[in-house]
Amino acid sequence: MIIELLAFSLTTWFFDAWTELVRYFNTMNTWQWGIVSASSVAFGFLCLRGHKIRD
Repeated sequence: MIIELLAFSLTTWFFDAWTELVRYFNTMNTWQWGIVSASSVAFGFLCLRGHKIRD
């Protein structure tokens, strides 16, 4: 019962997220996508720097 509920919850979450992504894709213009892309790249580089665990 709990596993079925969890599977239903995850499936619902996935399709809700997918629907929202499609809605964003259909409504955003080139400038907005550029800002999102640049922010994602900058965030990725910051994550790659990470903490000084390797020192």
